[in-house]
Amino acid sequence: MNLNPAISLILAFLYSLLLSFSNVEIYFLIPIVFLFIINFNNLFKILKKLFFLNIFIFVLSLFLYIESNFYEAINLFIRVNLIILFNLLLFSNSNGFDIVRGCYILKFPNKFVSTLYFTVKMIFELSLDIQNIKNSLITRNFKAKTNMFTYKTFGNIFGLLFVKSISRAMNLKSTFELRHFQGDIFLSDDFIVCKYDIILIFFISITLILKAFI
Repeated sequence: MNLNPAISLILAFLYSLLLSFSNVEIYFLIPIVFLFIINFNNLFKILKKLFFLNIFIFVLSLFLYIESNFYEAINLFIRVNLIILFNLLLFSNSNGFDIVRGCYILKFPNKFVSTLYFTVKMIFELSLDIQNIKNSLITRNFKAKTNMFTYKTFGNIFGLLFVKSISRAMNLKSTFELRHFQGDIFLSDDFIVCKYDIILIFFISITLILKAFI
């Protein structure tokens, strides 16, 4: 499934905004059910991410329950979960650069797009470094324990990643200065709409209509 990134960004904004200022209703599940169907093969990974994010959501709901009442707390808990689940399903196959391209298609300011692009690029490279270090530790049969050797190992890893990140940022800055970079990057702006985009637009429209008249 490859949704148009520009359409995905617009629909994510509309759905999140609509649900943020509404009470939870059954029709908000319509687009989520559709996304469940087309992301069936990735559901376990998506729900796993949602589960870990729920630790933070639960704490927020608990504070609201203490300050307000149970109904408000459970309403917040469900709304936030639906918003996060919708976005996780919508961008489940995205590598980050799709979102940058979506912003480029939607004519976001050039400096914003270029900043987002290089931020995603740095995060991507950092994730590769972490994966390489993880594989190296597995190869060497490293076992994390509550001892000084483990603490020193993780400290050295974090220090190495920090130094490499700073070094890359400085090298990138030098490259920009040498090439007289003015904040413009050029990406593909082909706007292709697939059948899944049309169906999702239809379901979001149905949700908006039901919200307006029910």
